[in-house]
Amino acid sequence: MDILKHFYNLQYLLMILFIMIIAGIAKDYNLFSPLFNYIKNTFKSNKFVVVILSAIGGILPIEGRVVVSAALLDNVAPKNLESRKKYGIIDYISTHHYYMWSPLEKTVIIPIAAFGLTYLSWLSIMWPLIVVSLVFIFFYIYNQMKDIDIHIDNTDFKISAVIRNIFPLILTIALYIKTDNYILCFGLLALYYVILTQSFNKQKLLSYINWEVIIIVAIVIILGSIIKSYDKELLSYIKNLGIEPEGFINIAIFTLLGFVFSFLLGSSSKFIAFAVLTTSLFGMKYFLWFFVVDYIGYLLSPTHKCFAIGNRYFNTPISEYVKVVSLWCLCLLLVSGIVTFVL
Repeated sequence: MDILKHFYNLQYLLMILFIMIIAGIAKDYNLFSPLFNYIKNTFKSNKFVVVILSAIGGILPIEGRVVVSAALLDNVAPKNLESRKKYGIIDYISTHHYYMWSPLEKTVIIPIAAFGLTYLSWLSIMWPLIVVSLVFIFFYIYNQMKDIDIHIDNTDFKISAVIRNIFPLILTIALYIKTDNYILCFGLLALYYVILTQSFNKQKLLSYINWEVIIIVAIVIILGSIIKSYDKELLSYIKNLGIEPEGFINIAIFTLLGFVFSFLLGSSSKFIAFAVLTTSLFGMKYFLWFFVVDYIGYLLSPTHKCFAIGNRYFNTPISEYVKVVSLWCLCLLLVSGIVTFVL
């Protein structure tokens, strides 16, 4: 049974599979093009379409939002490999600021409960990181994306097309938020689009599935689960240590420990647990610092499945991920360092 538990989260792969089919059909039949064209023509900018899509993906309060975001962005991503690789970066950075501010996310709920904070007091602590992250995301989109990197088919805007093609997606996401059953919700949506477009060709439907993504994500999930199974022993050991408050050497040691711990596990719940633990040892003054260090470890973790999804979905090189995400991480680290140790 201990071995089987490492395979439990593989059900997440079904969500990816269904979303790939949904995205493939939507792209082949231009289901979202009427709305994209309306946004483009209204704001006179292809880039604004990408901003809207990345914003939608970034605020979805659902597990696997990086997959939904990738599916949305794939509808405007051209076939050109050089252009497509930028979308992997946008997909990643636009779906990970959520951990800093969403009242539905455990990285917000856990410390609020642990330290007896209100949501407003939480925002008063986190706002420098939120502002830096949003500025970084929009700066990347507007400076790295060109109109040639964004493909939008010319389709007339019709309310009927929006209701028929896009409203079911919105309804599915709302239903998923309510039920947390991604297999049922996205499975039904995939079936709806198959019936809507009369896409009954089995080979065509299978061609939408990137099996390399499925395999790589499966490997990452299993390895991550195995590594995570040892987290309780490490946390228990750290709790029993005698710590000198505000000792520079101890802060440095736990900074390194937090990064390594989060880097190895690639789990949002584990990184925030470690940040809360170290803050309880050293004091609330250091929370922002420990949060950022552990968050960075999580963002750069090789067991973080979001890397694998974007890497294979958009052919974004890992080196590009590391370069851009590391720059974002550096901005967060500088801000948290100034707030913690200077101000």
